[in-house]
Amino acid sequence: MNVKILEENAGRIVFEVDGMTHTIANALKFELYTDTAVKAAGYHISHPLVGKPQFVVETKKGTAARKSVDEAVKRLDKTFDTIGKKAKELK
Repeated sequence: MNVKILEENAGRIVFEVDGMTHTIANALKFELYTDTAVKAAGYHISHPLVGKPQFVVETKKGTAARKSVDEAVKRLDKTFDTIGKKAKELK
């Protein structure tokens, strides 16, 4: 997946992700909200067939938005690894 940063300052980041579907985008949005430093997190896809998810993440003062996104992605990656291992055990 390719990530393009559209806007960034200390407490806000806007980025789009090429190759991401609603499934993963919703999971990332949910994971961002588990971070108490995140004030707002959301995304939209401008066109259902060719649009790319565009995220907006805002954090409380003193927390870098990019850091919150990076940490959420790491937690989500761990969750997906765990799901994959559990699925292999079921075979």
